[in-house]
Formats: sequence, C-alpha cells, structure tokens
Amino acid sequence: MQPSELEFINSLRQSSRYIEQHRGKTCVIYLPGELLLETASRHQLAQDIGLLHNLGLKIVLVMGATPQIDSALAAHGIEWQNHRQFRITLGEMLPVFQHAVYDVKTQLEASFSQSTCQQRSPLTITSGNWVIAQPKGIIEGIDFQHTGKLRKINHHAIASNLENGHIVLLTPLAYSLTGEVFNLNTLEQACEVAAALKADKLMLFTQPEILAGLPKHLSLPKLETACKQPQNNQQASLLNQVRQASANVKRIHLIDKQDPSAILVELFTRDGCGTLIFSDRYHQVRQAQIEDVGGILELIEPLEQEGILVKRSRERLELEINNFTVLERDGDIIGCSALYLHDANMGELACLAVHPNYQGQELGTELLSAIEAQAQQAGLHSLFLLTTHTHHWFIEHGFELGELGKLPESKQALYNFQRNSKVLIKPL
Repeated sequence: MQPSELEFINSLRQSSRYIEQHRGKTCVIYLPGELLLETASRHQLAQDIGLLHNLGLKIVLVMGATPQIDSALAAHGIEWQNHRQFRITLGEMLPVFQHAVYDVKTQLEASFSQSTCQQRSPLTITSGNWVIAQPKGIIEGIDFQHTGKLRKINHHAIASNLENGHIVLLTPLAYSLTGEVFNLNTLEQACEVAAALKADKLMLFTQPEILAGLPKHLSLPKLETACKQPQNNQQASLLNQVRQASANVKRIHLIDKQDPSAILVELFTRDGCGTLIFSDRYHQVRQAQIEDVGGILELIEPLEQEGILVKRSRERLELEINNFTVLERDGDIIGCSALYLHDANMGELACLAVHPNYQGQELGTELLSAIEAQAQQAGLHSLFLLTTHTHHWFIEHGFELGELGKLPESKQALYNFQRNSKVLIKPL
C-alpha cells in the first residue's frame, strides 16, 4: 500500500464518526464576497458544499458581495459612505447593487452546476423572498435609506426546501412588506437565520485578524470573557454578533476565509482548523468503562514517563477501572481522574490528567468537581492527594498542604519517600 493510500484510509477512518454525527443536521454557512471573487475558490466551495449535501447535511448558504458591489459602484462613478461599519445605500445605487448581487449569485450557481454535473442527482439551489426586511432607519442623524435590517424570516419555507433536498441560497437583497428593496448585512442575516432555524451549526468565514488570539474552543462563559477582552474592534463586533446567535445555535465555527477548503477540515477532523463556539456539551464527563482502558493509558503514559504520575499497568487499570472518571470528546479520552475510598471517611484523588491539547479550558476543574461530587455522595468528609508537580493548582482549588500523619494509616504505610510527594487535603 502506498503512503498516500494509507493516509487516505486513516483520514477516512477518523472522519467516519463525524459523517454519522452530521447527517441530517442543519448547517448555515456564511460566504463573504471576498471568498467568491475567484473562479477557483467558487468551484472549490461548490465541490465541498456539494459533498456536505451528499453526506446528508441540510445546507443554507448566505452569500455576501461587498467587494463586488464596491467594484460595480466605482465603475459607475458612484461614491458611498459607511456609518458604524454599515453601508448607506442610496436610491440611485439600487440598480447597480441589484445587478452586482445577481452576477455573484449566477456565478455561484454556475459553479454548483459545473461541480455536480456528473452526479446522478445534480444539486438544486433555491432562492426566494423568505427574508422580510425593514429600513435600518436613522441612527445618530444618519438616514441609512435602503440599508435594511431583518424583520422576520419565513423559516417554515426554508425548512421545507431543505427537507426536499435543496440547498437554500440567501443574498444581500431582501424586500419589505411594501415591496421596497433593501441591502442587508449578510453576516447579521446568517446569524439571525441560523437562530430562527435553530440550526445545529453556523459556519462563518472571516478574516485572519478576527481569529487572532482566539482559542480552538470557546464555551459560552469563555465567549463572554472574549467579548470583554477582544483583540480588536472587528473581533469585538463579530463575537458580539455570535453571542446573540449562540442562544439558539448549538455550535458556531469561525474559519479563515483565505482557505475555501476549511469547511471540510473543520467538520471532519477532531481538532478542526478554526474556533468552535459551543452551547451544547462538546464533551462529557462520565464513569469509566473497561473499553476506556486503552484511551486512559494513552493519556497518562507520557505523564508516567516524566514521573508526574505513578506508573499503572494495564492489568491494574482494568481492575481499578470503576474508580475512574473520564472526560470524553467525540469518542476520544481527553481527561481522567480517579477516586479511592479509605478509612476515616477520607477519599484519595488520583491520576487527574488532561490531554495537553485541551489544557487551559478548565477541564481539570470539571473533573475535580465530578470527583468531589462522588466523594460527597459516598459520605466522605475530606479528599487528599499526593503530588510532586501540581500542588499550586490544587491549592488554588481549595486544597491545603498537610502532613503525612494526617492520612489514613493504610496510605501512610505505602508512602514512597523517594518521590517525596507533597500531601494536600481538602475538607468537603
């Protein structure tokens, strides 16, 4: 077998669990106009989105066209102004605006036709007047005229098209109940449509400077912190927009618009390539099972080699598996801890470990809380542990330095004086 073939097989094996997880899920994808400028990028996107559709995802595309509109207005000698990062859309701009959006839309549809022409059932892209707009109004004395904001969404019509196997395409053009044409901000539109549909996923292509400094994963509490401490104004604006959508959207992916193929990497690899904001439980803390032994060993072996953890054989781990709690993410064990009961109503916290790739996300605190809850349920009065490296972290979490003589006699008899571990105790 050639190395390239083996790499393909391994990639397919890794992606198989995600293929099953994503099947039948609704995914809203925001495509900024910059991503649609080049024919090659449009074709790549069409192929990848077509693959998502064939794998069973329900796709809503929200298409931007800012650089194309800018270029068309400049070609017609029409000047424009922005206020609060929104374009002021004058009446004389509308014909040029509509023509530019139509051109981008037809180019994108053509790319889908080209990329799926050899399939048994070519993709169908549908559009409609499913987004009702209203004027953005006058803000700080500035009349935005034909710049609008979303008033309501016919999400039943969109959902019906998705159920019928169509890909739904929304553009910056939207209409009011009085028949006027409005220019909508498509990033806002994507977030609001995803919220209205209660989409499983919202994928936002954005610029690298907005992604700068963001971690790979953000829980809602971490998102709140990031909103208060943004790297720049653009990042602050996007994160606040995302925060509003997160109440109704399970997972929001921020990916680099310079990489059209980022969709597949983000969805079908364990660690993705962007930033994932999740409102559902992206991982679970649960009782360990015998099938987890291999994953636990893989997690703790590097720490055992460094002398941070005491070495455990597979046989010992299998015998003690009921003492362990694991933190699982997408089928992988990324954290573990153990609770051993002793006399004097004391419990021993042992083998607390989090995979290096996932440290800094307070997962250790989550594991510690799970062990403390188990200890309280078992009627224990205190927890103790022995450590050679991480006593500061445990002190920060309520443990105090103690003496060996305060431990249960059975544990004192097994104390390894060569390791010279520190004793920490926490009353419950």
